Amino acid sequence: MSATTERAGYSRAQVIIHWAVVALILFQLLFHEGMEMAFDARMDGTGGAGNPVPHIIAGVLVLILAAIRVVIRLTRGAPPHPEGQPAALGVLANVTHGLIYVLLFALPISGLVAWFGGVEPAADAHGGLLRLALIAVVILHIAGALVQQFVLRSGVLMRMLKPES
Repeated sequence: MSATTERAGYSRAQVIIHWAVVALILFQLLFHEGMEMAFDARMDGTGGAGNPVPHIIAGVLVLILAAIRVVIRLTRGAPPHPEGQPAALGVLANVTHGLIYVLLFALPISGLVAWFGGVEPAADAHGGLLRLALIAVVILHIAGALVQQFVLRSGVLMRMLKPES
C-alpha cells in the first residue's frame, strides 16, 4: 500500500508511537536536571554529578520511534485534512507536523553529539533553541487539535485517540 492511499484514521502503531513519544518528551522536559548536572560536571572535568542515563535512553527512544513513525507514514500514509477546511489550516498543520518531525530528530541527535562528542554548542542548541522550538511547536499542535475538535468539530482529535480498524 502506498502513502497516497487515503486513510480515515491512523493505525494502531501510529497512535501508540505518537503517545509514547509524547510521554518520552514530557519526561525529557520535566526531568532533565540530572543530564544538565552530568554534562556540566563532565565539561568542567569534575565528574560524578547527576545521572545522564535516563535522559540518554529516553532521547534514543525518541529518535528510534520518530524514525519508525516516518517509515510508517511514508509506507501507510496519513488521513487527509478534514473536508471543507480552509487551505491555510491545512498548510499550517503540514508545517507544524513537519517541524515536529525535524525537531524529534534534531533534539536527540544534538544531545548525542553534545554528550558523546563533548560539543558544547550542540548542548547549548539542544537545551536552548531546539528545546524552546519544540515546546512552541507542540503548543501550536495541541492548540490546533483542540480547535479542530471543539471549535470546528472536525473529529481530528479522535483519529489520534482511536486507531483505525
